[in-house]
Amino acid sequence: MPVTAGPALHAVLLFLLELGLLGAAGFWALTLFSSPWAAVVAVIVVAAGWGLLLSPKAPARPPWPWHAVAAHVLFVLGAVVLFAVGQPLIAAVYLALILVSVALTVVYRDRVGRATERIRESAAPSGRRAAGR
Repeated sequence: MPVTAGPALHAVLLFLLELGLLGAAGFWALTLFSSPWAAVVAVIVVAAGWGLLLSPKAPARPPWPWHAVAAHVLFVLGAVVLFAVGQPLIAAVYLALILVSVALTVVYRDRVGRATERIRESAAPSGRRAAGR
């Protein structure tokens, strides 16, 4: 496996965990309220919160180590929700993937930190408008 395949696979895993979090929120709301609209609202709320706080170009994104901690805490919360609504097998698989992601985050922490800073710098305004001219 090439050296660059690890971080790319980790990024794919993180994306799948994000989708799992959305699915867990929707399944929880559907189970609790027995309404597909509740599931839609739950998914929209979680997606909006993720977009505002944890997405790569989020306006209020925490700095590197805290971003990874917050994301993985939310993923674990999603696993807990799956256990709570009676899906222990899905929750166990999801939790195993979270543990793999934590391990990969530790292994690739330097690369992820540098990539995060590059994304943040590229999102910063530049040119004449940024200079106030």
